[in-house]
Amino acid sequence: METMNQTKKGYFMMAVLWLAYVTFAMNWVAGSSLTPQITKTFFGGSVDPLISQLVNYSITTARVFANILAAVILMKLGPKKAAGTAIGLLMMGLVAIYLPNYWAYTAARMVMAVGGSMVIVYMNPVVAHYITNSKVKLRINAANTVAYNAGAFIVAILFTLFANQMVANWRLTLTAFASLTLLFFIGWLWKADNFETKEANSNRTETYGYKDALKDGFLWRYGLAFASFLTLYVLSLVSFKAIFDQYTLLNGSVTNLLISGFGIVGTFAGIAIGNKGVPRKPTLMASGIVMVGTFALALVFANKQPLLSYILIAISGFAMYIQYPIFLNLPHELKGMTPQKLTILFGLFWALAYAGQTIATIIWSYLLGAAGYTPAMIFFIAASSLYIFMVATFPETRERKAASSKAA
Repeated sequence: METMNQTKKGYFMMAVLWLAYVTFAMNWVAGSSLTPQITKTFFGGSVDPLISQLVNYSITTARVFANILAAVILMKLGPKKAAGTAIGLLMMGLVAIYLPNYWAYTAARMVMAVGGSMVIVYMNPVVAHYITNSKVKLRINAANTVAYNAGAFIVAILFTLFANQMVANWRLTLTAFASLTLLFFIGWLWKADNFETKEANSNRTETYGYKDALKDGFLWRYGLAFASFLTLYVLSLVSFKAIFDQYTLLNGSVTNLLISGFGIVGTFAGIAIGNKGVPRKPTLMASGIVMVGTFALALVFANKQPLLSYILIAISGFAMYIQYPIFLNLPHELKGMTPQKLTILFGLFWALAYAGQTIATIIWSYLLGAAGYTPAMIFFIAASSLYIFMVATFPETRERKAASSKAA
């Protein structure tokens, strides 16, 4: 009975963290979609792309440092207080809306991003502690990976169906999204539990720290691959709505809806494929090629055949999320993983990934303002393509199972 109660509590904690991250995604995507209205309020008109994208740079930069600090905070405060602090920081998204200038608004959104980054890192030790079945773990990790997409999908629907209402008063729109965080903060304080993140019988894991993780070549390849993935994923959902509306025949809200919606469908396909125990590398490479290739073609036809571009973008979103749950479950499939080790590894992983994605976004924004739409998009596809080459260097975590099944 006690084990059953602990499992229920674990699922409750996972649900609160998941919903908190969905809310963070809604705040981020909605704020980016409302960039023209926000900059008009603070500056009185349009601004350079480097300025208009400043909030997105600040959010991704904040996530770099937040992920590095997440493990330290976890070990000092324990899971309950650490995650509670993270969810509390998300409420700065509500404060940001009513600050007097763009720079204060940006700073508060950075604090919100620190909380969002910590939340997603803390999902991993909670899953590792409460879930032992590998198939269930993959499904839950897949649900965690789709949390951002779920938030983006909700926002895309609202901005597609109620476009005029969403942009009429950006402060009111963002307040509605940001206020939800308070509910999850109360829920976490009410029922979250503490647990030990180290394995009692393992001296290795007790001393495992950042230095150990930084010596692991897999971490660097893994982080760079995801930086490339995020360049495609985040820009397409966060920054491209206004870009497509301005430079192409595409409707930015529709493209967001297609990427996030077909991404959710792709997640279920990824779960099914992942739980069949298929080799990871060829699955990731094939879906990566489709993801980047179809999006590149969608850009080519964006001003010639909009319908074809919509179809290609939907395929790209689907392929994107076939691999996402498999990709983020890889560390769980490596030998010797514990909640503490996963927290440190994922903290550095997210930091590397968002640092790379932030640099790529700044270069993209500069090219957009200085050289124009076409050079910026060529760079965007080139940066996104790095993912495919990095995945080719990964270890095959399901190789032995595949070999044993052949032998049988």
